[in-house]
Amino acid sequence: SQFNIEPVKPEIITINNSDEIEAYKSDKLSLQLQLEELNNQLILALDELKSTSQKLNLSASKSQVIEEELSKIQNAFNLSDSSLKKSNAKLLENEKTLKELEKALSDAELDIELIKFDLEIAEANLRAN
Repeated sequence: SQFNIEPVKPEIITINNSDEIEAYKSDKLSLQLQLEELNNQLILALDELKSTSQKLNLSASKSQVIEEELSKIQNAFNLSDSSLKKSNAKLLENEKTLKELEKALSDAELDIELIKFDLEIAEANLRAN
């Protein structure tokens, strides 16, 4: 009858894909080698980055020291400049005083000459009398 079907015998199918497997293995090995090379390059790049970072930090420290030194020099310059301005003001004041004294001396010399002249006239008048 229709329900008395004999089971189908399984067939074993052999697939020859050894070439594909070898290609896969070869690709896998190639990719592993590329990954290892990229990993080595990354390690070298990280080492270089670390070295560059250390150099940058050192440069920043040196820059800060130079800026502090420059600030000290600027402060010293400002003090010197202030002192120079005070000295110049004092010098101008002394020059003014000197001119005033020279004028007073010149006036005094003129007064002395006038007094001498008056004295000579007075002596001449005394002799004449």
